[in-house]
Amino acid sequence: MPTDTPDQGTETIIASIENQADPSQRIDIKYVQGENVFVTHGIYTHFAEKEIAIPGHLVVMDFQLMGSIVSEILEKLSRARDGETTFEYAPQLQVLDKVYTLEDEGEYMMLREAVSE
Repeated sequence: MPTDTPDQGTETIIASIENQADPSQRIDIKYVQGENVFVTHGIYTHFAEKEIAIPGHLVVMDFQLMGSIVSEILEKLSRARDGETTFEYAPQLQVLDKVYTLEDEGEYMMLREAVSE
């Protein structure tokens, strides 16, 4: 008998981003209801790098944020691949005049708003 309820793992694709230079490089953005998180799907497939997770509260505050962050990272992944260089997620990135951190959390790179000191 399954142990998880249908609500816990429900995923819905809410957007897709395609590389303009190579439209076969499509990344879906899914909402995982049980965890209240938005995750990418396709970065690992195309670039062998971890997917990105963005907490739901950050997306609610600024929906454009999610697309801007994923697009910026995809651009860097694609340039590294085309230039045959190594890609690593930067620990910090600035998007739409805000600074964010990316932290390795096992299956995903978790995006968080950087704390100002």
